[in-house]
Amino acid sequence: MTGAKHPFHAVAALAAERNMNLEIKVENDGDYVRLYQDAPPLFFKYRPDPSDSFDRDYFQQSKRILLSEDDCAHGPDVTLALIEQLLEKFADYTPRRT
Repeated sequence: MTGAKHPFHAVAALAAERNMNLEIKVENDGDYVRLYQDAPPLFFKYRPDPSDSFDRDYFQQSKRILLSEDDCAHGPDVTLALIEQLLEKFADYTPRRT
């Protein structure tokens, strides 16, 4: 997403305003952007973003959830509502890898 603001930035800002336990990870001058939480260990990847070794490095024990362009096309409120549903759905997730 070089040259354009990544949709996860607005989602992370909104989550922070709402005191949600959702963090943003940004690396490589903004080319790598993920949303995540530690309990349960989940991270969200924007489907158009390329895969990156940072995912393995930082989120080994986390479940990856892909969000499509359509999931993020209707603004941060809608995207965050979807993320909240997914966080609830995977609330009991435990890593299988050791």
